[in-house]
This record gives sequence, C-alpha cells and structure tokens, in this order.
Amino acid sequence: MSDPIRFYYRGEVHEASGVAPTQTILQHLREDLHCTGTKEGCAEGDCGACTVVIGSLENGKLEMKAVNSCIQFTPTLDGKALFSVEDLQQPDGALHPVQQALVECHGSQCGFCTPGFAMSLWGMYLKQEGKQPSRCEIDDALSGNLCR
Repeated sequence: MSDPIRFYYRGEVHEASGVAPTQTILQHLREDLHCTGTKEGCAEGDCGACTVVIGSLENGKLEMKAVNSCIQFTPTLDGKALFSVEDLQQPDGALHPVQQALVECHGSQCGFCTPGFAMSLWGMYLKQEGKQPSRCEIDDALSGNLCR
C-alpha cells in the first residue's frame, strides 16, 4: 500500500489514502471531498471549467499556478496546497474581489464556466501583489478558459 498523500486544503492538512494513481484532482474534489464548485467541462484540459490553483515551494518561495484539475492527478498534490473556488469566499461571507468584478461587469452567462474563470483570475490576482494588471496580463490569465 502506498503512503498517504498529504496536502493543504481549506485551512488544514488533508490526508488521502488509497488514492488511485490516475484519479484526477477534479474527481477527488467532487467525489471524495464533496466540493462541487469546480466543474467538469471537457475532461481534456481544453476548456478551463475545472481550474484550481496549486501552491508549491519553489526555491524557498511559494509559487501559485492555475491548473486544469481534470488532467492533473491527485497524487501530484503531495506536499502542496490546493485552492478551489470554495476558498474564495471571504471570512465575512463577502465575495472575493475577482468574484465581485465578475458580478459587476456581467462576466457570467449560464455560470457553468464561472468557477474556472474566477480561479484563473484569482491566480493572476495573487501574482499581481496589489498592482493593477494590464489588459494583456488579464488576457493571458484567461487564455485557458472557454465559455460554453
């Protein structure tokens, strides 16, 4: 039996045992953790509906990267941090600024792809460290997201 997978999720270290090596992060989120905000669109890494953000230490610095959870396997989370759309809610229940911007700018139609857009924008927001992103940076951050 393989060692358990340990990763940070929703404010604590999460441990998963007996995970199939080919189980995707999306499957783990929806089926095992019952966090259904992350959606499956294409199941091929093309649409971005399943976008989550993964945090890892790179050369002593925390690096945050938006990834398609439908094509990344759960065991790759070992020793990392996972952030899904459920993590964007503020402690007081308010929307995160990227979510608020989507609301104010009518950035959602049916809403199916919205969690993926929000997570891609959140990943960009973290990298900006308070600076206003350029239109090009926003376009780049959203380049992996499609609206149905």
